[in-house]
Amino acid sequence: MKSLVKFSKVWMLALLCVLFLGVGMKAEAAPGRVEGLEQTNYDTGAVEIGWKDVSGSPKYLVEYCENNSFTGSSLKAGETNRNPVTITGLAPGTTYWVRVTAIDADGVKGTPSEAYDVVTAPVDKITNLRQTKAEKKKVKLEWSPVQKADAYLVYYGKSATSMKKAVAATPSYIISGAADSAYIAYVYPMKKNSHNFEAVGPNKAYLVASTLPKKIAKVKMLESGSSSNPKAGIVAFSWGQSKAADGYEYEIYGNNGKKILKKSITASQYSTRGILVNSGKLKNTQFMKIRVHAYTKVGNAKKYGPWSDACYFAKLPNNIKQAPVDNKTLAAGVKVTWSKITGASNYTIYISRRSSGGWKKAGTTKSNSFVIKKCGGAALQTGVTYYYKVVANKKVKGKTYSGDKTWYKSFGYVMKTYYY
Repeated sequence: MKSLVKFSKVWMLALLCVLFLGVGMKAEAAPGRVEGLEQTNYDTGAVEIGWKDVSGSPKYLVEYCENNSFTGSSLKAGETNRNPVTITGLAPGTTYWVRVTAIDADGVKGTPSEAYDVVTAPVDKITNLRQTKAEKKKVKLEWSPVQKADAYLVYYGKSATSMKKAVAATPSYIISGAADSAYIAYVYPMKKNSHNFEAVGPNKAYLVASTLPKKIAKVKMLESGSSSNPKAGIVAFSWGQSKAADGYEYEIYGNNGKKILKKSITASQYSTRGILVNSGKLKNTQFMKIRVHAYTKVGNAKKYGPWSDACYFAKLPNNIKQAPVDNKTLAAGVKVTWSKITGASNYTIYISRRSSGGWKKAGTTKSNSFVIKKCGGAALQTGVTYYYKVVANKKVKGKTYSGDKTWYKSFGYVMKTYYY
């Protein structure tokens, strides 16, 4: 038994020696696990990834695959001493899984990082971008789905300096903004990973979309007739423009309430000086009225804003004539006559000693004649040229609308005294 005990002690001693020897010969611990793996950049066929460096690891093994089990023919791997690193030769609009393993100077590999999904940008174009709805303060955009895109980037704004960014999960987006506004919109295909990294494709589509136009205000007649003919069926109008308008539609009615004409124009046809309406139906014999509303185009349809208030207008009265009341003296005045305009409440006569301004109101009458005796408080003088206008007026619900004020005529008389 004693010999057995001795043997046992010797065996234990040998075991301890082996253990201590093993500790002395053991290599350093394997490198730490890579943390902080993330996607930092992208292209249609490449991704850039970065991570937190592991102390004592001059190299890393980078593996990527189209599945997170890192199996199959799509699995590829390579060693690198760079961080971040770019992986090229990838398919556009595709999700890949990446993991990184630290390698120390002795070639010992650590534990692979957690798998991280990265994405390349879709390369297909946005097609069939269109506006499908216009509301007072909203615009809806739609487009055809893009293969391999799982989201869309929408840039929009009233100008290039006020653009906002939005992400649409489906091929549609509603812009909520201000009334009577036109929006510039750019749409890009996008691929997103589970960490909300966005890989935006390079091929965008562009559109200008508008809300419903506002109610048109400040409708007024500017002038009528041609340069030398007040009877010409031409009338110029202006109104406050809408920022959301693709065009305008106007209607003109006669004094009896019956529609004379209806016409649409594009926004580009409205110049800074207004528009010219040319129709033989625009006569110098009656008061008429015009109303206007703006439209925006949604597809092939026109979506209209509210009608403006009616603006009543009249051209120059026909047959304007003048003659001295007394052929011997101007003290009796000059009588002006004209043809009546149907619907006129009264007429105002203006006079001046120059055609370019300085107009004074000589008087207002409900008749179709008026005697001018003074110009600005001074009696008419023989041998002086005077200019005068006859303007028809119409009162509607307490508001007075005036006819054309651009036309004028003149008179000048030299009175002679004869002795018998």
